[in-house]
Amino acid sequence: MVPARLGAAVSLEKYAQVAASVRAQVAGGLLRPGEPAPSGASLARETGYSVQTCRRGLRFLVEEGVLIAGTSLNARPRVPLPSPTGGQQTLASAARALSEFLGACRRSAGLTQPELAEAVGVSVTTVGHAETGRLWQSRRFWELADKELGADGELLAMHDAFRAALIPASDADEPDETETAPPAGITPVAAVSVSSPVTCVSVTWADGTVTTVYPPQTSVRPADATPGR
Repeated sequence: MVPARLGAAVSLEKYAQVAASVRAQVAGGLLRPGEPAPSGASLARETGYSVQTCRRGLRFLVEEGVLIAGTSLNARPRVPLPSPTGGQQTLASAARALSEFLGACRRSAGLTQPELAEAVGVSVTTVGHAETGRLWQSRRFWELADKELGADGELLAMHDAFRAALIPASDADEPDETETAPPAGITPVAAVSVSSPVTCVSVTWADGTVTTVYPPQTSVRPADATPGR
């Protein structure tokens, strides 16, 4: 009979070997970010160890942070996705600020998406995409939307802030033909914060200044009013 203390040591060595094997697969790129780790059963077939020992090795890797737990109790752990960089976080925040501010301005103006689309001469899909973060619209769209919604240039400034974050400063002088360079004098964005619910958007610029933008308090227009152009 194996003493309890020795048996524990042997068990630890086995699950540690399983963990080391999976860790090496992650480090070597055999298991890519987002992919599930091998199951305990498949590891047991490969190593000859028990399924319980292999699952313990996987749990150990989750505790280490090499893997993350699955989406359900029985789901296999996965290789974590890389954390976004500061630039990616800034870009995502700027995009969210722009799309959410457009929706807030439209609702404050008492317009539906179809009404705004008609007023600026675009499809309803274009407006819907702009409000859900698919920001491929031209600067002209944002200029017209700003004017129609009575945003006093603030919506257009938010668009320019997003574009400034999207295009690196080193590329601003020689933009690619497929890109729209930010207007001259636009300072790159350092950070964007959006209140919840959306009552204001604060943009911190690279020079340290902060701009806080509020949706315009525009009264609801009468149903028979003619949309502006």
